[in-house]
Amino acid sequence: MSDKITVLDIPSTLKKHLASAGDHAPDFGIINGGWNQDDFAVLNNQPGLTHGLPVKTDYYSVILCLRGSCKKTIGHFVFEVYTNSIHLVSPQFITSFEDASPDLLLYEVLFKKEFLTNNLLKENILDNLLEVNPDYPPIYGLSQKSCASLKALYEKISDESREKGAFHLPILRLLLTDLLYEMNRACENCLLHSTRHLSKQYQLVYKFKKLVEDQFLTLKTVQEYADALFISAKYLTEIVKAETGQNALHVIHNRMYLEAQYLLSSSGLSIKEIAERLNFDNSSHFSRFFKRFAGNNPSEFKQLQ
Repeated sequence: MSDKITVLDIPSTLKKHLASAGDHAPDFGIINGGWNQDDFAVLNNQPGLTHGLPVKTDYYSVILCLRGSCKKTIGHFVFEVYTNSIHLVSPQFITSFEDASPDLLLYEVLFKKEFLTNNLLKENILDNLLEVNPDYPPIYGLSQKSCASLKALYEKISDESREKGAFHLPILRLLLTDLLYEMNRACENCLLHSTRHLSKQYQLVYKFKKLVEDQFLTLKTVQEYADALFISAKYLTEIVKAETGQNALHVIHNRMYLEAQYLLSSSGLSIKEIAERLNFDNSSHFSRFFKRFAGNNPSEFKQLQ
């Protein structure tokens, strides 16, 4: 059995998307397997899916929500995707979604950095556009006017992808650059109207969640994180609860559970190997931990995939 961990690329993502669509041709995005770019694509969400298992990709996604909502996890950020919003998924993070409403409608552009840096933008400029503001969840609200304008931009990208006319790749690069600047404009507008960055409590909770993302394999207790942040465990528990509504230990365990789901669904590792990778004492301890979250043990979870 292979121990390779799957990271989704654009061709495999499109293959899954087109297979789920069946004979139904979507009104937006790529409509058949003839698309031959492995560094750029445009599509919409798969209707009817209420949740998605944790995945990693080797590409970026800029996603416009036109209707409905869902709960999204991107690395250490957990947030609601809502109507008239745009959000960014970066390749270095595990991402998943749940509680998608039946009417959820998303327009998505997928791209690798090379699609732009090889032909148009200098890498440092592109990095600035893609970093946005790392201290906040990468989702930004839009006015109805801005959302309508972005919808038209996405649809122009879709049309160019379908028609493949003369100069369609340079035009797609220009349209994508326009989209990234519009996303950054939405970010700036959100920050101008936000007071959260003034809160020391928010900044400390952000440092805690970032530390969990970086150290969840080695630091397991609230006390260990409190020591790393030079505060008491009691104070850390209080501010995490006040800021997120969650218990600090739940934040730590939830990140471990997310990694466990990802490894169980995206690798050929055995349960024993996954337990070792996650630094559990033994596979029995890991199985008990996993069942508390999932309702079934790791073996049953793998069989359901």
